[in-house]
Order: sequence, then structure tokens, then C-alpha cells
Amino acid sequence: MKQNLTWLEIDARAINYNLSQFRKLIGPKRLLMPVLKSNAYGHGFLEIARICERNKKVDRICVVNLEEALILIKAKIKKPILILSFYELNSEKIALALKNQVIFSVSNLLQAKFLNKIAQQIHQTVKIEIEIDTGASRTGVLASQALPFVQQLKKLPHLEIKGVWSHFASSEDDPRYTKFQLATFQKVVSELENQEISFSLKHFACSASSLLYPNTLFNGIRLGLSLYGLYPSEAARKKLKLKPALSWYTRVIDLKTLPKNTKIGYGGTYTTTKKTKLAIIPVGYWDGYDRHLSNKSTVIINNKKCPVRGRICMNLTMVDVSQVKNIRLGDQVILIGHSQTQKITVEELAQLIGTINYEVVTRINPLLPRIVKNY
Repeated sequence: MKQNLTWLEIDARAINYNLSQFRKLIGPKRLLMPVLKSNAYGHGFLEIARICERNKKVDRICVVNLEEALILIKAKIKKPILILSFYELNSEKIALALKNQVIFSVSNLLQAKFLNKIAQQIHQTVKIEIEIDTGASRTGVLASQALPFVQQLKKLPHLEIKGVWSHFASSEDDPRYTKFQLATFQKVVSELENQEISFSLKHFACSASSLLYPNTLFNGIRLGLSLYGLYPSEAARKKLKLKPALSWYTRVIDLKTLPKNTKIGYGGTYTTTKKTKLAIIPVGYWDGYDRHLSNKSTVIINNKKCPVRGRICMNLTMVDVSQVKNIRLGDQVILIGHSQTQKITVEELAQLIGTINYEVVTRINPLLPRIVKNY
């Protein structure tokens, strides 16, 4: 059996547990819509898609673009798919997506007219949802332009307007702005409904707002970060128990003993203060182990936390293992995860490099194998 030098393990039970927690939170009638964009937040796009496909609590899958939708179609994922952000105006690809009932988000007339044209050519309608920009200032039609925009869409006969949605900019940590965005969305929807433009689906809530603002749930939630057992904020952590799904492992590939006053790595940013046993592991910033963790982070070997020494290289990292007894080549190294008594979390690494947990996991190289456990 081939032994991987570096790999990730994804716990399907943790994903299913987190889905159950949010299903209890939102009740049986609202849609539960996991977001699998960006390689499922680093967890493995098809691996997570297959878990969601099997889970009866999942109503649809959200992706960022057309390419991700087509990957799911090719993999025979049957749950409804919603494209959230952008898509190439390519006739062949869009026709394939429409034939597989992909739902398109629309925020400008160019998109709408192109979708209408392709739908006409293949003799069907296209289900669309209208994104309203309520303050994130990304994609989406501006709230002030929503009514005339939707009135234009109503003139395109092959479009079937099913839903309306928006995206919070700061629901993790800014209640005032969150309330402003919510009020803006509600005002836009009321204006549209006053013109007899109704929607079967309204959704706004992400992981953070689902946990912190129950009045944002509407007809469903788009479950992103917390699907994977990670929290968008400390306030959200207090609301619901989740289980992290990702662990990251590698192996010791070399061992050496260095004398005192020996420099380690590029630039010699660490100098040994005593005789030091050093382990080399085959992980670097190419793999997504951030260079800013140099001389800051630790890894777990044989249930001991061992400090990273010197600059993290493109493909290698050096670790002080002086305290680890009986260490051998091939011993397992935990980059993210836990041993019997030690633990390294995504949040811990994020704090060390001054970023958010989202970035730590999404930047793990997608070429590394993801092994799903506990299907």
C-alpha cells in the first residue's frame, strides 16, 4: 500500500454533524445550502460534494462559478446547484449547465440577456436568482437600481425568477452595519413585491449571521465556514458546538544533530543555542504552510509540540525535535489536528500569521490528497 508523505484527512462524521446542528438551528422548512467554493474551503471539492450529496439534510449546493458547477455535473452530483458569483458567457458550457438545471445568480443585464438567448436556443427556461448589493460592494445589482433592473428581467421570456438574495459584509463583528444591510434588503424586497414581483426563495444568512441574527434566516441559509467546523467569530463560537473536519499530516524525511551556534535555513534566521536534534518535513509554502509561520509555529510529533526553526522553504520545513524520544524517519507529523494530549488548530495558525481561519484552510494546496474518513 502506498504511503503518502503529506496528506489531509477529512472527517465525514464531522461534516454531517455540523449539517445536523444547522438543520436543528434553522428548522425543517428552510433550505440548507452548503457553500463548496474554493475547493470546499480547502477541504476537497468533490470529497465534500459527495458527503453533501448523501446527506438528506442538504437541499442544494452553492458554488462560486460555472467551472465548479460543471465539475459537479461531471461527477454526477444530483443536488440542485446555485452559482453565486460569476460565469463565463460561453454558449456550450452554459447550455450544459442549463440542461442540468443549474441555477444562475444574475446581477447585470449582459448576463441576463445571454442566459435568455441560450435558454431560447435549447427550448427551455433558466432559473435565476437576483443578487442585491446591500453594502458588500462586490457583485450584485445596487439596491437603488433593483426595481428597474428586475422590470427589465421580466421582459426576457426564458428567465424564471425564483429567488432574491444578498451577502453580509460584516456580520461577524459589526451589528450596526449588519442591521443596515438587512433593512436595505427588506426595503428592496418590499418595493419589488409592491410591484407584484414575488420570490419563492429569499436568502441572506451566512454562517455568522445564522448564528448571531435569527431574523436573517428568511427561507434558507448559505452555510460556508461553519460547515467545516470552523467559527467566523468568537461570538459565533458561543452559539453552537461544531466539529472541525480537517486534519493535516506529513512525515519526518530526515534527521540530523546540529552543534550549538549553527544557523538554520535561508537567511540563517535561527541559530541553535545548544546541541539540537533537527527533523526535516516535506512541507513548505508551496503546500500552503505559510512562510510567515517561520520561527513561530509548532508541529506535533509523538505527542510532543516541536517548534519550527528557520524560514519555511518552498517544499521543506525544519523542526526542533530535541525533546522527542526515539524519533525515527517516517514518524507522523501533525500540522493541524490533535494527538493524545496536544492540539494545533486552524485558528492558532491564523493568529500567528495575522490572518483569518478561512485563508489558512483555503490556501492548502489542492494537489495534496484528501482522504475522507468515517463515510
